[in-house]
Amino acid sequence: MSTAFYVTVLVALVPLASLAQGTTSGTSPRLERMPESLETRFALSAAPPHAREQATVYLLDPSKGYALARTGTNGVTCVVVRTDWQWSSLPFRDDIFWPVCYDSEGSQTLLRDYFAAAELRARGMGSPAVHDAVTSRFGTPGSPNPARTGVAYMIAPIMRGYTSGSEPVTMNMPHYMFYAPGLKDADIGGHGFSKEYPFMLAMSHGRDDYIILLVGEAEKTRILQESRALLEDLCSYRRYLCTTAETRARTPVQ
Repeated sequence: MSTAFYVTVLVALVPLASLAQGTTSGTSPRLERMPESLETRFALSAAPPHAREQATVYLLDPSKGYALARTGTNGVTCVVVRTDWQWSSLPFRDDIFWPVCYDSEGSQTLLRDYFAAAELRARGMGSPAVHDAVTSRFGTPGSPNPARTGVAYMIAPIMRGYTSGSEPVTMNMPHYMFYAPGLKDADIGGHGFSKEYPFMLAMSHGRDDYIILLVGEAEKTRILQESRALLEDLCSYRRYLCTTAETRARTPVQ
């Protein structure tokens, strides 16, 4: 299955191949492969419990990119993102970990951007070049925009990535991302980050526009309690993935 996947991605990335030739990051740290069981559990934790058993899972081989680990039947696809490629001015790091599970439409469109970024990074391409290579393909036949609205589940008990600063942060912030290309806060009555109400997050306007809705405090507490074993294993794996009072209270604007 992995071989077939790599062939598919290589064909899809033919227009990008010449960009990666001889292009190295210079300062990008090498990613370490997560233990397969831990990565699988972490990836699936982003989805609602009823969707996990039949979800598709891809695992990251840092030397090649994402490889199919399990074929599901419900259209949901789960990964642990290790490369925040959306910010061209920020360097790649080895301490980014955020699980996401896309529905069927997002799995065929938006998720492919992360597949492309992972493969280009594995070839040695740095952050600005990956950003430009991925975004330059938006809306093309090889990288179509979503044909409808949908959902990206991010209700994992913990995540670590860039927010509003130049350093990644660890957060216990389960939430839902409803992708809605082209929408702005004014279209939904949003007014910036809110713990209680939906708001817009525009990563790449017209493509990566999401209505963000955080889970309530009661649901967050339940998720953390039900994920105790996973959280303990993640904390043992990397100290910056430990749950603390600070990570529980942190928000994306801090």
